[in-house]
Amino acid sequence: MASRACRTLARPLKGRLYSSQAAPSRSETASSLPKQGPKLTKLPNGLLVASLENNSPISHVSVVINGGSRFEEGHDIGVTHCLRAAAGLTTNNSTMFGITKHIQQTGGDLKCMSTREYVYYTVECTRNHIGVAFNFLRDITTTPAFKPWEVADIQAKLALDLGILKTQPHIRVFELLHKAAFRNSLGNSLYAPKHMFGKYSSEQLMHFVKNYYTSGRMALVGVGVDHDYLVAEGNKFTPFDSTGATGVKTKYHGGEMRKATGANLTFSAVAVEGPSLGSPEMFHAGVLQNVMGRGPYVKWGTNHTSRIGHAVSQCTGLPSAVSCINVNYTDGGLFGFFAVTNPDDAEKVLKTAMEQFLSVKKTGIKDEEFARAITQLKSQIAMYFEKQDNVLIDLAEQTLGHQKVATMDDIFKQIDAITKDDVVKLATKFSKGKTSMAVLGDLTKTPYMDQLLK
Repeated sequence: MASRACRTLARPLKGRLYSSQAAPSRSETASSLPKQGPKLTKLPNGLLVASLENNSPISHVSVVINGGSRFEEGHDIGVTHCLRAAAGLTTNNSTMFGITKHIQQTGGDLKCMSTREYVYYTVECTRNHIGVAFNFLRDITTTPAFKPWEVADIQAKLALDLGILKTQPHIRVFELLHKAAFRNSLGNSLYAPKHMFGKYSSEQLMHFVKNYYTSGRMALVGVGVDHDYLVAEGNKFTPFDSTGATGVKTKYHGGEMRKATGANLTFSAVAVEGPSLGSPEMFHAGVLQNVMGRGPYVKWGTNHTSRIGHAVSQCTGLPSAVSCINVNYTDGGLFGFFAVTNPDDAEKVLKTAMEQFLSVKKTGIKDEEFARAITQLKSQIAMYFEKQDNVLIDLAEQTLGHQKVATMDDIFKQIDAITKDDVVKLATKFSKGKTSMAVLGDLTKTPYMDQLLK
């Protein structure tokens, strides 16, 4: 999964006390809300509608646009960050005050999140208020006004977001890794550059919206909502006419990015080109990730059950954190490892981790390692889908990326079909791939990429 950035527009008090009200029985709830599997419908207006009725008392509905930061070009770099901040501004049908007031009155939460590929406008609320949510989601995504004075005001939030980013080196190093690996397209940052603050105009935002918030690039996705009702609301949407905008196709280049800061730690990320979403190798990479190690599974515990965790613990006596990364997009991906180390240990830790990745093609994978990795991957997927926000995101990615929805049973069948030889074959392929590297923090004793690969 890709890193995400989010702008919350209204977050009223969620807790409510109903001590005097009897809870409905399980049978009453089940009879009023029949369980459904995932459903997908394409409407005449070009909107894709996907849903999963899971009998939740809270409905999550999102309008998702295939228009993330990967589609930005030089003249509008960072515009999706500005659009994220602009969610909830005055539209042609609703004022900014009206949107905020009505969402708060429903006890709901309206937020905007973006990734490198998609922009999500999401409302969470109780089922009896879902109609209000649809009205404002439709206004925000199909009739934006972008009043010049409002656009000017919200750009101060961009500087705040960038300030918060500076306190999160683990996110910054992944931004650098994407830039090193892909340059443009998926290499575009989720954050606007500082030199663009105050320069985004109403016309610029509207131009991007008209190019990408269009028929065929939008989906209406819901969890905890009836599919027929979702389809009926989707028919009320009028996306902008399609302009045929496609953006730059992803190309993996490989490279190195280094950023020295005043931090007293070294943050590093090393990767090769990984499988894309929908690739037959995507779950193979998930198994390999668990063989190599995703970090400790017990709070304050060790990471000695994984290959890189055990090896790194043997090479240094100082605390360090190393985990395998596996990031997948519709037409690209990254596979490698992330490390946080004491500056004096950076070279030892990075070289040790790299040696472990290269060793798989020589030593193979033990039966117990493989069995553990399969079980862990299934558990991770099952726990991921425990959260409705994650179910919503997965529905959107499958809908817009592949126009079909796989169930958890379908996914588990694919995982069960994986063999040790499949995983070793993929590890061998990765060992021959072109490397990308990003380093942030104290770089005094951090090797360059050519030194690491010796």
